[in-house]
Amino acid sequence: MPEVGNGHVATVVMGNAVYMNGLYNGANVSSHRARIPSRAAVMATIISPASGWKTKYRMDFGRGVFSEIHTADDFTVMVNRYAHRELTRLLVTEVIVNRTVTSRPVTIAFTVNNGSESEDIDFQQKGQGMMSGKTREPEYPDMSPTTDVTVVYSEVLPNMTFDSIVQAYMPFFTSVSTSSSDAIDYFNKGMSRMANGTLYSSHVAAWDSVWQNGRIDLTGNTTMALSTYATLYYLLSSVPLKPDSQWPFVGMAPGGLAHGAAGKDYEGHVFWDQDTWMFPPIMLLHADIGRIIVGTRLRTHQAALKYANMTGYSGARYPWESAFTGLNVSPSVATTVYENHITGDTAWMMRQYLQQTNDTKFLTTDGGYQALSDIAKYWLSRVTFSKTTSLYEIRDVMGPDEWHSPVNNSAYTNVIAAQALYTAIDAASLIKQTPPDDWLKVAQNMYIPFDSEKNFHPEYDDYKTGTNVKQADTIMLGFPLEWPMSAEVRANDLKYYATVTPSGPAMTWGMFAANWLRVGRSNKVKADAAFYKGTYNIQDPFKVWSENADGTGAMNFHTGMGGYLQSLLFGYAGFDFNDQHLGLNPMLPPSLTQVSVTGFDYGGDSLDLSYDADHMNVTVTKHTGRPMVLQLLVDQTLHNLDLGVTVTAQCQPAYILRPVT
Repeated sequence: MPEVGNGHVATVVMGNAVYMNGLYNGANVSSHRARIPSRAAVMATIISPASGWKTKYRMDFGRGVFSEIHTADDFTVMVNRYAHRELTRLLVTEVIVNRTVTSRPVTIAFTVNNGSESEDIDFQQKGQGMMSGKTREPEYPDMSPTTDVTVVYSEVLPNMTFDSIVQAYMPFFTSVSTSSSDAIDYFNKGMSRMANGTLYSSHVAAWDSVWQNGRIDLTGNTTMALSTYATLYYLLSSVPLKPDSQWPFVGMAPGGLAHGAAGKDYEGHVFWDQDTWMFPPIMLLHADIGRIIVGTRLRTHQAALKYANMTGYSGARYPWESAFTGLNVSPSVATTVYENHITGDTAWMMRQYLQQTNDTKFLTTDGGYQALSDIAKYWLSRVTFSKTTSLYEIRDVMGPDEWHSPVNNSAYTNVIAAQALYTAIDAASLIKQTPPDDWLKVAQNMYIPFDSEKNFHPEYDDYKTGTNVKQADTIMLGFPLEWPMSAEVRANDLKYYATVTPSGPAMTWGMFAANWLRVGRSNKVKADAAFYKGTYNIQDPFKVWSENADGTGAMNFHTGMGGYLQSLLFGYAGFDFNDQHLGLNPMLPPSLTQVSVTGFDYGGDSLDLSYDADHMNVTVTKHTGRPMVLQLLVDQTLHNLDLGVTVTAQCQPAYILRPVT
């Protein structure tokens, strides 16, 4: 079943559990999302008439509404379920009955699928329609005590018969917050919206604003278009649209916000998945939401400093899995000890944010430079200088390929560490700081495994040719890490690792597709095959993503969604941004006749791209009003891009140049 959410609260449709952003229970490695028994899963069952009607289910991704529709000749009963996009504490279930004047009486039985009592929260009933409690066990008592949570909800009558009423509208609210007054306030806001007739319309308007500001439209293959809308919806429904002054956004988890009970879907923890897979497509289409995601790492910076110190290193180290406090909560010893690359992934996310926005306030006022500086200090304390090679090595690690550890000199880990150092250096220059000399020395002299005979990158030292790997790992040196190498080496990496990656999770194939396209247009057939392979993880009818193609693993796998969207945006559309420009290299995905990317953000402006097999159109839709306009460079010809201006050109590599102010 699909999920509905708004970044603060979410649930799987009709499921017996509700989850709230940042609400965890369990000490350190036993931490998991705290389960709230659902009061939102109001089940409306027609018990009379006993037959003569049909039922269908519909997930409207554009409006963020799941509908259960019972239709007969003389009546319709519709049950709508949604997480209100504007009133973020609210889950809403609406029952709408429409009868003809001569309709038979309709009797509906109402129940609530709330499952068992919560093992995570000691709820106490606080009167009719309200329960409050605390999580039972703090993550780390000295950094985060148990968390208060209040649920205010609509009571449900067991049976209702409609025999004279032609139209009936019955909304049921579930309001969830860490504050009882806040939960009550939002419940009352929902009642007010219901009374003035704007409850549903305000929710739809908020989602419409999201789509108008950033989306991907595909023409020529309805199934692929719907899958793309669904993927964008699921990702965006797990993040807030603006910062929450009452409660911080903790971060994105592989299973989304609606999943994550104990022992399932990675317990709802924040991984590298947020920084590497989910962040880039959201950031490109919604820079304001991207800023909120980057902020999740700044919020836990002090914890990262503490974690580095606890594990014997300097600077800031981000743990493999984190929850509310930002300290380690991973139950896996191997990933906890060895999978260090997440600290580099965090810096890489910040690098992309800076390249796209040039937001120096993020570096100064918000503490971004301090975070990057402390990440650089961590890598300086983590490297070992080899007298044999006169290069810096990183030993005893686990790369993204979690089938092999500990290894020395994971190619991915060493590159992401070097890139973190370069990012800190670039950030220093933006705010006119002088970085320590060691940052550049280590970055320039990082050892990267390379087989000169086979002309490719082994995954790690002593890697034996033919050894299978779990997922995309070394191929990511090309994209997203953009490590300098020849097109031949990049192609050799792809050719080789395609033969030893038997059944990677969904995002693996998105990385193969994007990398093949970035090697050159002549590789489109290989890219198309990899792209299609990634779509096997989309489960019908509601386009829910599974971690594995056979439907097993994490549900709803947001990490795979991120990989899929990256293959569309950074592969087929060819987006490629750095400090000086945003690149474009549009190519059509298989079976499509047109692609439109609405509201991609760069340099503080927002633009639209649409293209078919031959031509592309670039339009500026929002402009910051700087003295100089953006410029589009196509085939050595410069076109000015100002508000409302559309430039049409042949589909070929092009660059939107950052203005010099």
